[in-house]
Amino acid sequence: MVAEVGPWAKEKLDVLARYLDFYTKVLKNQPWRTLYIDAFAGGGRAKVRKKSDGVDALGLLAEPDPLDHEQAEFLDGSPRVALGITNPFARYVFIEPAPKRGKELDGLQAEFGEKLQITTLKMTAAEGITWVTSQSISKQKHRGVAFLDPFGARLEWESVQSLAETGLFEVVVNFALNMAINRMLPNNGEVPSAWSDTLDRYFGSHEWFDEVYSSDADGLFGSTEIRKREDYSERLLQLYRRNLKAAFGHVSTPRLICNTRGAPLYHLLWAGPHKKGLEGANYILSMGERLPKASRQRK
Repeated sequence: MVAEVGPWAKEKLDVLARYLDFYTKVLKNQPWRTLYIDAFAGGGRAKVRKKSDGVDALGLLAEPDPLDHEQAEFLDGSPRVALGITNPFARYVFIEPAPKRGKELDGLQAEFGEKLQITTLKMTAAEGITWVTSQSISKQKHRGVAFLDPFGARLEWESVQSLAETGLFEVVVNFALNMAINRMLPNNGEVPSAWSDTLDRYFGSHEWFDEVYSSDADGLFGSTEIRKREDYSERLLQLYRRNLKAAFGHVSTPRLICNTRGAPLYHLLWAGPHKKGLEGANYILSMGERLPKASRQRK
């Protein structure tokens, strides 16, 4: 069965295509061997829902409206987007643990394999990134882009950090604040341990808790009340941006992606070691809707 996505996925994939096109044009006549990693590759195509009437709080999981086959719109997923750019990468690595989606990726190998070098890894994103960074790659000989587009908060900071430590990768990241992270943050601060562990792995520490919650000591016995900060979403976004900047050197202005009703879903971020990449990323991410001014103040 073909995966289904909301219409807002077009915006995300358009940003990806524009950046990959920019990146490979810049490096076209350079000596480095270029690498592309899709850590949450999925399959080759997805069906676009026509309306969001049935979309749940995640903006993704609700039962879709029935569509006639003739009416259905199909969208190239991120693997096909990357394979279809004018100046292709020297090597593609698609990481996908789900057997059915992995089989779709095998089809891409059959379709493009004679022209392009494609490796499909049927393992988790963390395992796949570990495999990539353990290969014979170096800053002197290689340059690369990793697309990190997890479903929910399944991206571990350790994996992001390992890409940064190579000194050769740039990353385009889906920061799934409204689609996943917010759902794990109850107002009373009593975060279940499984959710807390997931968020620790996502942010690389427990620092996220103090960005979301504050405590006020009051009353006769100095009792402490935990409350959720009004600006916690902005604080989490800026925490993640600071982490990316510390790891890679440069981080972009965020691009907010909304659903068809205008509700925020997630942010796209770029991070990398080179200022020219930052300039290109900021230009591409700024095309279309911009974030409110407050989201662009702290770098």
